[in-house]
Amino acid sequence: MAQIREILYRTIQGDSGRKIGHSLGISRTSVRKYLDIASQEFGFTENTPIAAIDQIALQVSDVVYQKKNRTNKVDNLLLPHKDFISELLSEDHMTQTQIQRKLRSVRGCDIHIRALNRFIGKHFSKPIGYTIHLATKPGEEAQVDYADVGMMLGLDGKLRKTYAFIMTVSHSRYRYVEFVQSQSQESWCQSHINAFAFFGCVPKRVLLDNLKAGVIKPDIYDPTLNRAYEELSRFYHFIADPAKVRQPQHKGKVERTVTIVRQQLIAGCSYADIREANIAAQDWCRNEIAKRLCTSTGSTPHDLFYAEDKPAMRALPQKVFDLPTWTQGTVHKDHHVTIGKNFYSVPTEYIGEVVSIRIGLRTIEIYQDHRLIKTHVRCTGQGQWVTDEGDYPDKVHFFISQDTTYCIARAEEIGDEVCHLITALLQEESKTALRKAQAILRLVDEYGAKRLNDACLRASVYDNHEFETIKQILSKGLDQKTSRSCAPNVIDIHKSAYMRSAKEYRSDMAVHHG
Repeated sequence: MAQIREILYRTIQGDSGRKIGHSLGISRTSVRKYLDIASQEFGFTENTPIAAIDQIALQVSDVVYQKKNRTNKVDNLLLPHKDFISELLSEDHMTQTQIQRKLRSVRGCDIHIRALNRFIGKHFSKPIGYTIHLATKPGEEAQVDYADVGMMLGLDGKLRKTYAFIMTVSHSRYRYVEFVQSQSQESWCQSHINAFAFFGCVPKRVLLDNLKAGVIKPDIYDPTLNRAYEELSRFYHFIADPAKVRQPQHKGKVERTVTIVRQQLIAGCSYADIREANIAAQDWCRNEIAKRLCTSTGSTPHDLFYAEDKPAMRALPQKVFDLPTWTQGTVHKDHHVTIGKNFYSVPTEYIGEVVSIRIGLRTIEIYQDHRLIKTHVRCTGQGQWVTDEGDYPDKVHFFISQDTTYCIARAEEIGDEVCHLITALLQEESKTALRKAQAILRLVDEYGAKRLNDACLRASVYDNHEFETIKQILSKGLDQKTSRSCAPNVIDIHKSAYMRSAKEYRSDMAVHHG
């Protein structure tokens, strides 16, 4: 009404529609619309007396109001389906696009989505959004979250994406802030440890977001915690309490701190690297934000924390937490699982299985279905093999235990000829030679030490160290025969290797050259 009256008055004063619209902050189209109604329906002109402006403005206002609230074509089309639309809106996960489809397929009503949006907005009220104030007992709860704060130089001199880890004690609003460049489970746990050390105590419950570093499976009733974080909560005796998924208002105290951190520690601030940023953050937590009066509590976070929160919180453990990293791996056919570019053995029955691996500071623990199946001392460096030979099957263990040293010692026990042949055979440092030596030594179980010794003598005369040759000598009993083929006669055969003497060969050569 006031706006229409001003438009009419300025028109009488001679102002243009452009000038009036610019002055009142409305479009020329709106100015023209009001003037057209006034002139066409109520006879308004530039010569209309000023005293008549109020009456004309009231009449124009009524027309505009009636037009805005007049049932239009869309209402005429959709009002018969209002109850049907209401039923659809009451269903879970229903969208207005789906309602449009249902109107077309079920009711035969084809309506544009924008028109449907306006109809629903006009005839169906939205639920009122609200929050409630939840009072928290002293020492009862802390809230944690990450905040993306942009890029920052790391300790290695490289520019990296950086996050602020924030823990806020709910009752007093006392805060801990730490800048990190990883959201891994190891970084997540270490930031908790640092926060507890900063406070000098531990809250009874930690309300956290459903990020993977803390929660593997989000669920309002039965969330699954990351195993490293679960160990941390047991060690420090606090309850990890995940918030509902995509409900940041459930941890509003730390969400408010996220905004404050960006405003006071990031905006307009410059740091040489992340170390300098963390020094500034610690000072800010202790001496700046902690000393400011909080309107919600009527006290400073510092005073309220030390007066009420800290006495009610849990004491820090005396021991140091062995910060683990949990991961998964597959046991390969070589009996080993790869962990940090090193290899650790697992018993044969777990080959092909996916196992859970706890990487501690000093040990590697391997689990199958929450049952510990292997423990190794953690090695440093890369490419190292940590093998427990007891993890191999018996036949493999038998092969590994009978190494070169064992074979030579066993051959000495059987006899000199066996020892001579085995030593010569093992000059070639290969697994093939080792397997051959082991097979030859096993023949003693069937034929006895004397026969194997004689068979090795016969084979050595012919410089034949093959397993099959020695086995044939024993199976055919050649080691027990005394004939031209036996070793002494074979050596004497050199005396009759030639039909003529050496003198005759030299004589012939002399005659020929003569």
